[in-house]
Amino acid sequence: MRRGFALALVAAFTAWTGIARATDENSFNTRCATCHQQNAQGLPGMYPPLADSIGNELRLKRGRQYLIEVVLNGMAGSIEVNGTTYAGLMPEFASLSDDEIAATLNHVLTKFNAGELPKDFTPITAAEVHVARARKIPAAKMPDERKSVMEELQKAHASDGAAK
Repeated sequence: MRRGFALALVAAFTAWTGIARATDENSFNTRCATCHQQNAQGLPGMYPPLADSIGNELRLKRGRQYLIEVVLNGMAGSIEVNGTTYAGLMPEFASLSDDEIAATLNHVLTKFNAGELPKDFTPITAAEVHVARARKIPAAKMPDERKSVMEELQKAHASDGAAK
């Protein structure tokens, strides 16, 4: 009887995680893919790629915060990604739950940025999203936030290279 219960529990968990993954993908498809495209490659000059472009930010605590803040607060203004300038407007998604924001970001990170993730990658948590909600950053300030994170990443990369 215990074995049957254990098997049922494993089956339920497997089904639940499959549903969770589908929900994360649905959230991406519903909210992100409209602009950033199904393959997360974006549209040149209009919407920046999410694929192979945001995993490195996780090397910094501030980079993790930035990714969450972009989703919460949106972005208005010009940014440069992989040598291409994008001038546009991203809506804020603060109406989503902390869990949904964390799950959607983790979906984008693991599906489209796996090669960039740090070796010690830990998924973004709902608790991190909750803390970030307290920092209300206007969408027009987010390009400056991104620039600051990119400069910090360059400095960290330069110091890593010098240490070798």
